[in-house]
Amino acid sequence: MTHSAKPDHCRLIIEQAPLSGSRNMAIDEALLESAANQEWCTLRWYQWNQPTISLGYFQKNEAKESVENWKDLPRVRRLSGGGAILHHHELTYAFALPGCHPLAKSPPELYVAIHQPIIDVLAAHGLQVQFRGVSFRSETEPFLCFGRGDERDLVYQGQKILGSAQRRRRGAIVQHGSLLLLTSEHATDFSGLLNLTEQVERYQTEFLAALTEDFSHAISQALKLPLKSQFLTDEEQAQSESLEKEKYSVEAWTARK
Repeated sequence: MTHSAKPDHCRLIIEQAPLSGSRNMAIDEALLESAANQEWCTLRWYQWNQPTISLGYFQKNEAKESVENWKDLPRVRRLSGGGAILHHHELTYAFALPGCHPLAKSPPELYVAIHQPIIDVLAAHGLQVQFRGVSFRSETEPFLCFGRGDERDLVYQGQKILGSAQRRRRGAIVQHGSLLLLTSEHATDFSGLLNLTEQVERYQTEFLAALTEDFSHAISQALKLPLKSQFLTDEEQAQSESLEKEKYSVEAWTARK
């Protein structure tokens, strides 16, 4: 496409039920394709229907990394890079942006543009988090992403509670990230925000829905993109189903590793 004007609104998709890892990752890629081909902007919120490990795009699925408490969990390979994430008690977002938007040309600024509204909303809910502010890298990177550190991570008293990653395609970009709310019994080294703040009882459907709504409006205001609640188009639905089968199913990606 040759359009040059940036999008005048952002689609908002809130999944009504948790989905599988392969389904979630296939939909995120379909949204990136829509950003690249149709110049659509989309903000999507979703959860996972069982504890699932998503591997970074370039990450090896090594048996030695299969520690006892999550060796049998399903795995999926993400579109984005970085370390593995154990998705369990969290809110996950994906934000797809066409190349005609200025932020698509500045990936570091896009992280901040999404993370700052999340900081503000959490503060309004009495949960004070901040940017890490510094990056650190070890000689041997931890397998799990939440053991790694980037300056744009969100932390509570030094503990990482939100990390994001990106993938670019034909100028468009998709950024997705995980807000860790409760500690998973499969990865007890990483504490959820509500555990850290001793507010575990708040992890309920109503609270998650309120956070999702507040995050969406705050991001919309920060980016000056009005929201329009929508569902996947028929074309996106068909494309995501094809991607799930051909690329994101366990059979598909383990055959190529």
